[in-house]
Amino acid sequence: MITCPESTCKETLEPYLCRDMISGQVLDRWENALCESSVLASHKIYCPFKDCSVMLVNDDDGVILRSTECPHCNRLFCAQCEVPWHSDLTCDDFQEIKNGGKDDILLISLAKDQKWTRCPSCRFYVEKVQGCAHITCRYVTITIGKIDLL
Repeated sequence: MITCPESTCKETLEPYLCRDMISGQVLDRWENALCESSVLASHKIYCPFKDCSVMLVNDDDGVILRSTECPHCNRLFCAQCEVPWHSDLTCDDFQEIKNGGKDDILLISLAKDQKWTRCPSCRFYVEKVQGCAHITCRYVTITIGKIDLL
């Protein structure tokens, strides 16, 4: 908000009142800043493409957006990860790779093709060959009196 430059006046200026005094580019930036400031930070999403970067508003409270098309540049991106769309990866797998995880994209793609799953304890890939869907972790810690799985 910009207040009136007159020292005794405490009113705020509206962009349309300054149209004759400032350039169209500055006026556009001011109006965009006012518009963006009226949206809660938790509802703002920006297109991750550097040549676009348009602000979008997520007005679906509680809904986790993933695959989203930018209405300005028409490209897909992941609103949760804030990157171009990673169609072959889940958001969790993408974040693991992004944060320096040991897995790479080829391994994750192979695991998906082979229908491998990951142990919830050690995160190693396992393949069901026979039997039920139970996974026993290959790392076992023995403590006095009982056996604990990692």
